[in-house]
Amino acid sequence: NSSLREEYVLKLWDSYILDNLVEADPCQIGIYDVRTKRRITSSDGFWVSPKELEVVIEGVTYPDLVQRNGLVINGKTYDVRLADGKNGIFARKEFHGCTVCKTFTLLIIAVTDERYEAKVCNEQVMKLGDFLRRAGL
Repeated sequence: NSSLREEYVLKLWDSYILDNLVEADPCQIGIYDVRTKRRITSSDGFWVSPKELEVVIEGVTYPDLVQRNGLVINGKTYDVRLADGKNGIFARKEFHGCTVCKTFTLLIIAVTDERYEAKVCNEQVMKLGDFLRRAGL
């Protein structure tokens, strides 16, 4: 049930994000339904265009696309440092970072600026992805 799944994600979002990522104010996150490409929830001001989202989804499955062309989120192009073709993407541009994590049904996209170390944001997003996978999402 899509609405039940979304309700569960929103509840997880509130408790997990408030407890773990609010301190990481410069780390902005959005959670999307992979099948419908609909935004379920996001940090204030975080926005990904439909075209950017499509490229991200393709890039998770076909990492050579984003490794060759980079990853664009909110108009900023990131150089892909790691893309495993299964779970996610890690990309950087100077002191800015971008992490993508795919679960069974969800896509988590996070960006950070120079105020927050990109690898720390990456670790937190991947932990959230692991948690959501264990929950069957």
